[in-house]
Amino acid sequence: MKKELLKAYINKLTKEDIINYLSKECIPASKEEIDMIYSAIKNDYNEILDTDFNSYISNYKLVFNKTLYMKIIEKYNEYKKFIE
Repeated sequence: MKKELLKAYINKLTKEDIINYLSKECIPASKEEIDMIYSAIKNDYNEILDTDFNSYISNYKLVFNKTLYMKIIEKYNEYKKFIE
């Protein structure tokens, strides 16, 4: 049930939603980083949910700015209880 709700949300997610969230949380991100976040969410959400998140996100460690990378991990840990 939770995965179906999450899938419906992800299907409606826009880049503007990501930009607004990052802005609200005061998390800096370039246009390229926003594009990568959007693509990862839209294309890899099953992998993100079904595998070790830390292993998945480590692929972006050298790509994302350090603040963004750490905030993504922090926010994932904060919200993962709602998707497990």
